Amino acid sequence: MSNLRAKRSLTELGRNVKVARLSRGLARLDLAQRAGVSEKTVQRIELGDPGVGIGNLALVLAALGEPDALARIVRIETDPVGLSRAVESLPKRGKTFGKRRVTPVDRTDAPTDDDEGVGF
Repeated sequence: MSNLRAKRSLTELGRNVKVARLSRGLARLDLAQRAGVSEKTVQRIELGDPGVGIGNLALVLAALGEPDALARIVRIETDPVGLSRAVESLPKRGKTFGKRRVTPVDRTDAPTDDDEGVGF
């Protein structure tokens, strides 16, 4: 992996997974069985191996009680770049759906009001 930041992020993620596992009192094998992956996969995640499948990572995170952790990584609501670009791409005006035709009302069929000046 050539990107140093990405490598550091994966190492930190692995460290966090290991701390989460240990704080729950789980052995690697126990976590692996709960997640439905091999013990070696858990070890690779904890070491920050970039070759681990994202599906396996999701299974391990779910087994640790964090099933939505991956979805929170880059949330639209908290992504300043995404938000600014989304705002920039909004139309400047509302959409016009064509001219609306106003049908004149035929007043000959309208009921007459004989209240002699009563306003309500």
